[in-house]
Amino acid sequence: METVFRVIRFRPPGNDKDIILITNVLNVRAEQVAIWYRRRWDIEVFFRFLKQELNFSHFVSLNENGIQIVLYMTLIAAMLIMIYKNENAVGYKTAKRRMEIELQDIILAVAVARAGGDLSRLNLPVP
Repeated sequence: METVFRVIRFRPPGNDKDIILITNVLNVRAEQVAIWYRRRWDIEVFFRFLKQELNFSHFVSLNENGIQIVLYMTLIAAMLIMIYKNENAVGYKTAKRRMEIELQDIILAVAVARAGGDLSRLNLPVP
């Protein structure tokens, strides 16, 4: 059985080089295929960000609801890090590291306070 393909050449906005695609999608205009390609690439970049920057590479649940919850939590964490990054004028990795340290300090302070301990002995930085 022979498969029919077509070649699509397009130039993305703001780029000086053409992209050549080979596709078996024959019943759609070339412009639409180019749009799909650009969106697919955006999705690939987004998933790379989730996996590399937020360690979202393994599912802790096998059912759809569990996966959605973990994904939403990861996205909320990413947004909080981006807000921290912008508010403190630092890079993403620095924001992530500082935010983690500050959250650890807050969690420690809450645990000590709940246990009736002396917060002044923790030597935590004052915000």
